Amino acid sequence: MKWRNLPRQPFVGLAISAGAGILLADFFPGFFVASIVTVITALIALRWSNSLAIYLLAALAFFTLHSFRIVDAPGRKLADHLGVRSRTISVTGAVVSEPKISRNGFATFLLKLDSVEIEGRTEYWNATVRARWKGPARFGDQVSLFGNAQPISAARNPGVFDMKAYLARHDVWTEIFVRYPEQGSVTRIEGGNPILRFAHRSREWMQTALSRGLDDSPEVQALISGMALGIRHETPNDIEEPFQQTGTLHLFAVAGLHIGIVAQLLWIFATMLRLSRRWATALIIPSLLFYAAVTGLHVSSVRAAIMASVLLGGFFADRRVFVLNRRR
Repeated sequence: MKWRNLPRQPFVGLAISAGAGILLADFFPGFFVASIVTVITALIALRWSNSLAIYLLAALAFFTLHSFRIVDAPGRKLADHLGVRSRTISVTGAVVSEPKISRNGFATFLLKLDSVEIEGRTEYWNATVRARWKGPARFGDQVSLFGNAQPISAARNPGVFDMKAYLARHDVWTEIFVRYPEQGSVTRIEGGNPILRFAHRSREWMQTALSRGLDDSPEVQALISGMALGIRHETPNDIEEPFQQTGTLHLFAVAGLHIGIVAQLLWIFATMLRLSRRWATALIIPSLLFYAAVTGLHVSSVRAAIMASVLLGGFFADRRVFVLNRRR
């Protein structure tokens, strides 16, 4: 089959170009030079509009944006400002992730800073840090903390999950440890994004409903919450270990399987209501995206929800599904 006879697939070339630009910026960030080249390429694309110029423009644009995100990152600047040694600071900010409670009672969450007080001097930062505090913090709360700030430690053993590298991708380089509960306080509640806040409250309600009648079986509660809602941090190690040994730990990660089950149940519900395919799709797509928010907006759930939404969105465009191994 000749290349020109292949069916057109919109945005495939743009997606590949954008991905190439992001990967290149990871290894060779250069914001200033890339900006100049991007402007020149945009002018060329406007003058001589062709596919090659458009793809090059997409690659350079995403290269520039990602370089700007890496080079001019407030989290990295804050880490450089604090240095490599531990420092005692006071901070105020908003909780922007759901606190995960460990067995010793400490809650770990991401904190979007408003101000930082170091050695009696107050500075204003727009950076995000990871905080550990044995206090009643919830998503969206404004808190004030006093503790020790230090760089996030790298993984100690090879092959394990590198939390430092993962958080660095989100421009989080510093950790604040608050040793005692009284060294922190909640100054305002019910803040943050209202949709995400409603999603977190919905998850709490769902977890309570799923755990009803299982008060004497905390292991079963943790197992159900982990599989249905993706709440893994409450699952005991003796329950996770058999899943790790059998290679089925992915059941605790909300991904395509969970999204597919929810989508099928919603489709059955829409069929019972005698909705048309378009109205059913209009019901299912927001519900899948909300389910991804309820389960914590992890990469696997967001990816699955977006792909399912794109697939279902074909009902609006009346476009045939493209299968890569389809015979022509």
